[in-house]
Amino acid sequence: MAATGLSKRFGEFEAVSDVSFEVRRGRAFGLLGPNGSGKTTIVRLLNGLLSPSEGSVALFGEALTPASGDRLRARIGVQTDTNLYETLTVHENLKIWGELYGVPASRLSGRITELLDVLGLADRANSLAGTLSKGMRQKVAVGRAIIHEPELLFLDEPTAGLDPEASLELIEYLQQMIASLQTTLVICTHQLHGLEDLCEDAGFLMRGEMVARGSIAGMIAERWPGRRVAVTLGEAGLTGAPAAALVAGAVPGAGASVSPGGSLDLELADDTAVEAAVAGLAAGGAAIRAVVPVTHTLGDLYFDVIQSHREQTQ
Repeated sequence: MAATGLSKRFGEFEAVSDVSFEVRRGRAFGLLGPNGSGKTTIVRLLNGLLSPSEGSVALFGEALTPASGDRLRARIGVQTDTNLYETLTVHENLKIWGELYGVPASRLSGRITELLDVLGLADRANSLAGTLSKGMRQKVAVGRAIIHEPELLFLDEPTAGLDPEASLELIEYLQQMIASLQTTLVICTHQLHGLEDLCEDAGFLMRGEMVARGSIAGMIAERWPGRRVAVTLGEAGLTGAPAAALVAGAVPGAGASVSPGGSLDLELADDTAVEAAVAGLAAGGAAIRAVVPVTHTLGDLYFDVIQSHREQTQ
């Protein structure tokens, strides 16, 4: 799937501006940004529900056009809302969508049972959709999008309304789809918990613009190069500022500061520098209780990208 120079205007308002990115088969791409950043609009552009003002979309190596749209959409799944057939049961909702997607009758019943189990809805199979909670409606909407095991899947805030356990279970199931079926996934969200285990790549949206994109690991390494460790010191030896000065003297170029909690936070070039800093502390009389690596998360990256963009545009 590839988007090239996508822009979308509604009158004078430009909801999406010159967005480009590509997702290779069997990978998950996180389209991340705050509410109102253009995520849902981009999903609708990517599956042909909206026509771009400029730019183009290619699905499975073929241009998405009004002529090719229906044929290509048969190979994708989309969840952008929780609108269900209110007066039909959960099972009936899934059955209708399975039939619309052309799931063979011999496979459909077993597929519905599988999804009800995975989504934790087995005991609500015969409940009317109109009686479901927000979280349960969300689960049915996701089930509707994946019932035909699509090659390409678009999910828009799929964990909204789900409790943490249900969110992680859904992410684990999506991982299984990617691994076993080589499903390509574009997931739009601002809820980051568990996303690092699912997505290798991400793009960050602000006011319709893609302000950063690439591999998550690569972007983290670019923003926070080197190694960071937190050293907990005992009271029997050097602590605080004297210990920080000792590290700076032992390892040229090292960054050393004392955290509010009293630990020593070190910024170093590599593992060799970490070893030299710890050896220098020990030789200088510091009582070292623990050395813990500090790793940056997707959440750290998200807030750094968003804050940096805001500062640049102020």
